Amino acid sequence: MKTRTISTKQLKLALKYLVLIVVCAFFLLPFLLSLNTAFKPADEVSNVTALPSRLYLGNFAAGFQAIARSMLNSFLIVTPGSLLGILLGAFAAYPLAQLRFKGDTVVYFIMLAGMYIPFSTILIPLFLIIRNIGLYDTYVGLWLVYTAIATPYMTLILRNFFATIPEELREAATLDGCGLIKYFWRILLPVSQTALAACFILNFRSFWNEFILALTLTRSHEFRPVTVALQYFVNQSSDRVEWGPLMGAVVFAIAPTIIVFLLFKKQFVRGFVGMYK
Repeated sequence: MKTRTISTKQLKLALKYLVLIVVCAFFLLPFLLSLNTAFKPADEVSNVTALPSRLYLGNFAAGFQAIARSMLNSFLIVTPGSLLGILLGAFAAYPLAQLRFKGDTVVYFIMLAGMYIPFSTILIPLFLIIRNIGLYDTYVGLWLVYTAIATPYMTLILRNFFATIPEELREAATLDGCGLIKYFWRILLPVSQTALAACFILNFRSFWNEFILALTLTRSHEFRPVTVALQYFVNQSSDRVEWGPLMGAVVFAIAPTIIVFLLFKKQFVRGFVGMYK
């Protein structure tokens, strides 16, 4: 009987898969523990790692009831803020990538400088500005802030992608009578759908999970996003935290980012591959 030997290449491949499995398990463990706790009745919550003796759905009902309004607020805040950031980033990236001009590199690095400003240094001035212009505890105030945060990042990503699009495409469009603005809307953006989808996923995930600015710039339940609502959910418990309903609320709060990624995962991968070809 012949013994099958494992080559060095196969061993390396197996080791890579093993590392990936361990990393995936590490990141999935908090979610799985939350899901496990959400299905448990109150008397079983203390045993964190044990499986529930029966599937209890009351925690999901209580959790969703507590954060339903805040989840709607998050959608109404995050979606416009993400789209506006992408739009302004595309406006800035277009001339920097395809309409080269004197000093374009300086302008590019000045825009990117906004990425390196720590939030802690601008939090109080930002709060004062938003309050003084009457946009504290409003959707519009958070739209402006999130758009300002997203624009430099979107400029960086989309500039790299737009730079991979051949100039011959713009020159051919110009010969056919297509102006610069018309080219941007009708040709450049449609052929950049994968990059735009990748940008939307990044913005949506970042802003959906954002907490500090949302806590600072909102006050009432009417405009409070889901991350802040989860914090209030904990603080409302006078004696002890109701871990079952809280974990049910956490599962609902996590679900939108997972759904958005699953819907656009192919475009996300293609977009980033296209940026760094």
